[in-house]
Amino acid sequence: MANLSQQKREKMLAFLEKLKEQHSDDESLIAIGEIERELKAKKYGLVWEEHEEAVDVQMRDNIPVFTEVKEREISADEGGAYNFLLEGDNLHSLYLLEKTHKGKIDVIYIDPPYNTGSKDFVYDDALVDSLDNYRHSKWLSFIKSRLEIAHMLLKKNGIILISINDIELYALKMLCDEIFGESNYLANMIWQSTPGSNTGEDVKTVTEYVLLYARDRQYCKIATQEIADIEKYKNQDEYYARRGGYVLNKLDRRMTGQHYSEALNYAITMPDGTRVFPGSSDTKLEHWNWRWSSSKVEWGIENGFITFKKSKEKWSVYFKQYEKVNNEDNPIRRTLPYQNLMNIEGANSARGTREVMDIFSKKAFDYPKPLNLLLHLLKMFPSNDFTVLDFFAGSGTTGHAILKLNAEDGGHRKFILCTNNENNICEDVTYERIKRVINGYGDTEGIPANLKYFKTDFVGKESEELSDELLEHITEMIELEHGIKVDNRKYVMIMSDEEMDEFEQKIADYPELKAVFVNSDVILSASQQELLDTLDSFVIPDYYFEFELREAGEIW
Repeated sequence: MANLSQQKREKMLAFLEKLKEQHSDDESLIAIGEIERELKAKKYGLVWEEHEEAVDVQMRDNIPVFTEVKEREISADEGGAYNFLLEGDNLHSLYLLEKTHKGKIDVIYIDPPYNTGSKDFVYDDALVDSLDNYRHSKWLSFIKSRLEIAHMLLKKNGIILISINDIELYALKMLCDEIFGESNYLANMIWQSTPGSNTGEDVKTVTEYVLLYARDRQYCKIATQEIADIEKYKNQDEYYARRGGYVLNKLDRRMTGQHYSEALNYAITMPDGTRVFPGSSDTKLEHWNWRWSSSKVEWGIENGFITFKKSKEKWSVYFKQYEKVNNEDNPIRRTLPYQNLMNIEGANSARGTREVMDIFSKKAFDYPKPLNLLLHLLKMFPSNDFTVLDFFAGSGTTGHAILKLNAEDGGHRKFILCTNNENNICEDVTYERIKRVINGYGDTEGIPANLKYFKTDFVGKESEELSDELLEHITEMIELEHGIKVDNRKYVMIMSDEEMDEFEQKIADYPELKAVFVNSDVILSASQQELLDTLDSFVIPDYYFEFELREAGEIW
């Protein structure tokens, strides 16, 4: 069949060629060229009016940097890695994280504004409501610029999880297909966020969603989850005790449509010689199958995995499903794959609000995500030693969940949280929540952890002392990249030849030394190079601000 849209475009492009012949002045040719580019632009996918943000404009003349707020540092886990809370517009934080964490983040979870039209979304310092004709375009422009950087931050086996409701779900799905690749889409996780209302005549929406994408699906692995009703495996036998208890399941079942297999509809000989077909029948019934092939049934009988039971002169066949499976020498507990329909106890919006109220003794934040939702999602990553980034941190539920998981299994997960400080959210809610979780609140015992608090600041690109001003913020970049505190005891930073000379002379004063970070401008003697070769040493990378200094003409 003909592509009618393509035919129309070809006619219009042919007409533009005639116009070029009739109008050869520069102004006309430029205008015709712009029309031509629009006609040749992509014709399938998400199309919207792109908008520029004030935070983008701000970076034309200013370089974002981090400045530590030292009085908010928390050191409650001696020897443990540091987590980070980054205050400021998340686009600026992501700009800097691209320098320190490109290809290094394992999991990204974000809960962006849902753009409900009820002024939950701020764009260019203005609340966007339902009367704004460009509210969907503004939201897409806003989220696109951040997801593009998020894509670069993920490891090749990394995953991103994005909470959303059905207002922007479909547009977001198409946008993520473009940025992460349609082949890297893993699932749309569905959860019931509210019980809904029993009044009115409209269909009540009670669910929200979490879109799940892999950085590269071929390297991504999702964990399995433990079976909730593990206590049902209560039967025991002496031969397979190492597999734990077992439950009996019927070997036959009634099938429908294409799931029926003629090869699995055969007779099994019972202990008394009776031949029984699936459906506990002495004759062959339509649409009934055994779950196992005849050869596997023979193996099951020989090895004690098949059990026969007779009731009211009728035989039934069962197979043993054990609590533990796979490796005979060291069996592991049976698990189940995660499903996109999440049935999570205690995971609803009201629960999230109560959890924050329990910490602050007041309603400190609107619509926080429930802790159990984050615990469920983060357990999908098959490790207990990874880094999570949340650049819409809100009340800090992600950080709370990481600390709780580590307390439960002794893991070493780390988090980086980013949020602005609108209405003092970062200072009074996000930071304060993490602080109370670490130190303990009410009757809840604290969870030892370390935290650093950075604010985004700016250095003007036209500054006469640009290089020196940027160097003043190198410590924060090193600490963020390595998850450490430069304390000049375990971690030492050397910025000048004089500091290197002093370090060499006083090396015996550093019995706890773990790593040394040396400015690339430091000129090392042979003995100093030999000393550094024996240590865990790093050259402070040029990639922190090399681009900006080149742009300003300070380096070539």
